[in-house]
Amino acid sequence: MFRVRLWAGCLSILLASQAWATEQPRLVQQQGRFALFVDGAPYTVMAAQLHNSSAWPEILPSIWPSVEALHANTLEAPVYWEQFEPQSGHFDTTNIDALIDQSRQHGVRLILLWFGSWKNGQMHYVPTWIKNDPVHYPRAQDEHGEPVEDLSPYADANLQADKTAFAALMHHLKQKDGQQHTVILVQVENEPGMIGSIRDHGAAANALFNDKLPAQLAASLHKPTGTWSDVFSADADEMFNAYGVARYIDQVAAAGKAEYPLPMYVNAWLRYKGKHLPGYDYPSGGATWNVLDLWKASASHIDFVGTDLYSTDYNEFTKVVDQYARSDNPVWISETGYEAGNAPYFFHVLAKGGIGFSIFGVDNDEDTSKRQAATAAHARNFQLVGAMQRQVAQAAFVGQLFAAVEQPGQPQKTLDLGRWQARVSFGAPMWGDAPAELPGNPSADGHLLIIRQSATEFLVAGINARVEFERHDDDHRHGQLLRVEQGSFVNGQWQVKRLWNGDETDYGLNFGTQPTMLRVTVGSY
Repeated sequence: MFRVRLWAGCLSILLASQAWATEQPRLVQQQGRFALFVDGAPYTVMAAQLHNSSAWPEILPSIWPSVEALHANTLEAPVYWEQFEPQSGHFDTTNIDALIDQSRQHGVRLILLWFGSWKNGQMHYVPTWIKNDPVHYPRAQDEHGEPVEDLSPYADANLQADKTAFAALMHHLKQKDGQQHTVILVQVENEPGMIGSIRDHGAAANALFNDKLPAQLAASLHKPTGTWSDVFSADADEMFNAYGVARYIDQVAAAGKAEYPLPMYVNAWLRYKGKHLPGYDYPSGGATWNVLDLWKASASHIDFVGTDLYSTDYNEFTKVVDQYARSDNPVWISETGYEAGNAPYFFHVLAKGGIGFSIFGVDNDEDTSKRQAATAAHARNFQLVGAMQRQVAQAAFVGQLFAAVEQPGQPQKTLDLGRWQARVSFGAPMWGDAPAELPGNPSADGHLLIIRQSATEFLVAGINARVEFERHDDDHRHGQLLRVEQGSFVNGQWQVKRLWNGDETDYGLNFGTQPTMLRVTVGSY
């Protein structure tokens, strides 16, 4: 009888896992918040992105130790148009098949980056047969009529070629992965826009620039009718180019979704760090913060915009996150630098309801002390969150995730948890009273997250931080710790490793450099 019951239980688990596997990834929006659903539930993307030239079958075996060292659950890897369509209408799936097969073998999900018409504001990954035929596939022109390293977004031949290739990619992807869903997201182009000119000055582009704004766009932006110069004045060139690039990419995405409607996004080379010249400081026409409303109105088949955010400065990083955390756009760090200094900001992204965080360039770098420090900083975050990533994703989706990230010179922060608040300190000793003036951590790398599971129960995890739970005393009752469990999630179920009490709770709950997860129950008397 026991064997029969055991087999029945195993069968039910197997059937359940097969049911999850057949559910396609999707972006879900609810009350201005977002979640990426994978296998039927919110998923936290913790991604490692390859260098540009590493997504080749002969190279891939060497990248996996770096991916695994980070405890990443997702790989970001490019698909090269020049490799995928070496001759017009002939498609080579060797690279994409190797990416999918090896990702499955290593138990990670995959995000594909389409290096099509644009890669970092230029056209370097278009096939040779397009590069060698500028008459049929015209390039954009600068204000002097000279060609730049970009395909014109106003040439139908360019658009049709990219649409055809991207549709073929998505068609193959559905055949190869339409049941297992190794691939969970697709990035359409890479840091699109134009380098070398603010806008295309070719004949077709000039004719459209001198015409009136499309009526639907003007209405969406609450702008009057008129030419681009009439409506946008000094910003007309950049706004016009953003519209041209957005419409082009939207049509490429639409062609792909017609074959296989996975969630799709565009990443942005940002307008930040004091840069302000479109076409020179950053690609003109990309989804920068100043044209984001126009992009949203012009590219309905793009589900969201990601940020390629290479900053270790707290104020700069959080400013950009706030620019893209909108009711129509989730926070998604589509690229960030392989540095220890930006690792704590992963928790800030989660507290903003973000869907994930991706570290660029995980392979092929020298094993320096700086590199080792970066690996350790990001790996402990990914290991910590990875142990409860479904709970983290769900909490971020419903607004029950809170985080404190250390800011240089500000060694204490308070999180409002409703009836309770959490006082988070950085630089306190692991045991004993904290000094009157906290010094902060030497590297200002403290960070802590809290998931509110109920009014009196919280999941807590952190690095180099102390937290003390305090009850709002407006009803003159006193707060207390009822139970502090150290543990982990196993198959979605909380498993207690030990209880904390005495020295481990008398001076707050202290988190050092080792990933630690607590479940805290509080009460009042």
